Amino acid sequence: MQLPRYALAAYDPDQPAYDDIWALCADAEHLFADQLPGEQGGQGEQDEGEPGVPQGFEGFEGSPQELVEPPVRLLGCSPRGALRDALEAGGSDLGHGRVLRLGGMGQTLQHAVEGEVVAWIPSARGRGLVDLALDPWTVRPPRAAREVWDVWWRGRPAEPNLWTRYGTDGRAHWLGVARENGRRRVPDAGPGGTYHLDGSRVTDQPAFHCALGEAMNGPGGYFGHDLRSLADCLRGGCGALLPFTLVWHDAHIARTCLGVTPRTDHRPPSFEELLDFLAQRDIGVVLA
Repeated sequence: MQLPRYALAAYDPDQPAYDDIWALCADAEHLFADQLPGEQGGQGEQDEGEPGVPQGFEGFEGSPQELVEPPVRLLGCSPRGALRDALEAGGSDLGHGRVLRLGGMGQTLQHAVEGEVVAWIPSARGRGLVDLALDPWTVRPPRAAREVWDVWWRGRPAEPNLWTRYGTDGRAHWLGVARENGRRRVPDAGPGGTYHLDGSRVTDQPAFHCALGEAMNGPGGYFGHDLRSLADCLRGGCGALLPFTLVWHDAHIARTCLGVTPRTDHRPPSFEELLDFLAQRDIGVVLA
């Protein structure tokens, strides 16, 4: 039996995230923004009929123009709870949900997309299963997200620097998965430690945070995904207590790629601003 790769959770901003699982699903189609039908390198071909209309799906009452892009399709889903009740009642209001990418042990790797469940059909993948169509209201993830999720499928990576194979978008998704799964599982290390940051691939801000997470907490480790969350980690709970020393190896790469001129807009911080940020928080940085 195929392990589910996705879950559909109820969307309720007043409840804890992922608290109410509506369905476990074997796979998904049309999830990635750069692999939609008609896109270069897209997954599969567009169904016959009007673009975006989920052909043969129960419950869809809109016009072709209402769905500019095809809905996300969740395949081989085992419905439960409120969704199962709505399907059995034959209602057209199937609710709003979050699509979650799961790991091989059933753990949540990352939130993928949110939207409205607009239709369903019986699934060819098994008796009692359904395929669901979800019209997303948030941005679909890039194909790089799937590559990151596949690396984390069996659990937290044991090899360092696997994030370096991805570009900026993929590294940002790596940080999202690490945030859920890469925190330190033992008490914080005491103050006064020394940590070594491999700066050989620090060419953008996500790369800095990926490298810092692994310096502090090992392969797949997490220690913030931006300066605000880094500041939160420095207050405790992420693996180290202040003060400590950070040896930044190959720092010249970040100096070249991130620049030294302070930013005056919302662009990522420069190399010098990162150094100032760390120094202001009692972190001794040694450039190597």
